[in-house]
Amino acid sequence: MRTRVGFIVAVFGLIVSSCSSTTVATTTPFQPAGSEFSFVGADGVESDTSDTSRIVVLNGDLVEVIFALGAGDQVVGRDLTATYPPEAVELPAVGLGRNLNAEAVINLAPTLVIGDTQVEPLAAIEQIRQAGIPVVILNLEAALPGVSRKISTVAAILGLNAEGETLISQVESEIQLALDVAAQATSSPRVGYVYVRGPEVLLMFGNGMPTHFLIQAAGGIDALGEIGVLFAQSLNAEELVAAAPDVLITPTEGFEIIGGLDSFLALPGVLGTPAGMSGNVLTYDEALILGMGPRVGQALMELVLGLHPELATP
Repeated sequence: MRTRVGFIVAVFGLIVSSCSSTTVATTTPFQPAGSEFSFVGADGVESDTSDTSRIVVLNGDLVEVIFALGAGDQVVGRDLTATYPPEAVELPAVGLGRNLNAEAVINLAPTLVIGDTQVEPLAAIEQIRQAGIPVVILNLEAALPGVSRKISTVAAILGLNAEGETLISQVESEIQLALDVAAQATSSPRVGYVYVRGPEVLLMFGNGMPTHFLIQAAGGIDALGEIGVLFAQSLNAEELVAAAPDVLITPTEGFEIIGGLDSFLALPGVLGTPAGMSGNVLTYDEALILGMGPRVGQALMELVLGLHPELATP
């Protein structure tokens, strides 16, 4: 068994956050209106973004982007999906963006709240807005090109366009490096991503999830996507066996919660796959693989070397 251990997302929200890849709906990112600026989000709501001194962020990937842009000191609160960088974990948590607690956000007296379209319920968003706090809602991004759009949009909101361009250049260079390594692979393993959060949360990921795009970019075949699994579906033993993955991937935290390899192999259908028979299971940091944030190049490189260990330099 080969494993990768790192920071783990402690919540379920990243699963759904990855189920769409669309361009953020904006006007020109900023529209002067006297001394103020405005931003039109994915929900069609125009928000005042003139004061970014106290930001509450409702998605872990967006927290990573803001810190990578050098504006982490402006973040005063985050949701529980924010597990990286370590400084972010020290900030007050407002619960889950997918189960938004308006009072917890309002109590932090933010000047701006940023989230994406997985944030709900809508009534909680409206409650925050009625308290006079702007809430910017961004679209979701699951595919690799969306990472640059995400960074560019957040940078524009914060007035950090130059920093955004620098970060995008770095991220795209890291992605390209991983793609160049993947291009040297001589095999195309069939890969299945099984999401485990404990005995009662067992899912399999397919088309539309970030894992689908990363597996393909890493020179693998998304075995579950190939048989028609769409987004996140309950683990189905027959479908998993039919997909016949050579490699199975699962989040490190869930892997550890259920007790490691023996317990994972005992999950429905796993031992009926080539990966299960050989014990070829990879574990990765959930936020790293699912977040599609500034570390996506690192995630892709780790996946490339995990699927093609012969490409690793001694």
